[in-house]
Amino acid sequence: MNPGLEAPKPEIMVYSIKGSVPKDVVTEVILGIEEEGLPYKYEDKTEKISAKDLAYKAAEDSHLGVGIGIDSHNIVLHFIKLRDGQPLFTISPNAGEEKLRAIGSNAARLIKRMPFKSLDA
Repeated sequence: MNPGLEAPKPEIMVYSIKGSVPKDVVTEVILGIEEEGLPYKYEDKTEKISAKDLAYKAAEDSHLGVGIGIDSHNIVLHFIKLRDGQPLFTISPNAGEEKLRAIGSNAARLIKRMPFKSLDA
């Protein structure tokens, strides 16, 4: 094995449009992933695209096939086996701490094949 080449890490990708939401919104989503014990990678993006498109790109970039996209209007959870533009879950960044954590948890639960947490009102 070549020590200069590392295998990509299996992780949930979380992409956010830079400055689109307060940091505590992103933190709650990430805490949901951490509570389920799965690794993640967070990146601020400067592209002006929708959370839906960002989530699909994140899922494409994730070796687990799961991505979350965050913009000022939506937080979107996408799975690579779903069609582009047809995400699994979409919530508002103003949905409250419980739902923000739940969407992060659901990203991890998708991989772990566990029942999803409710995102209903």
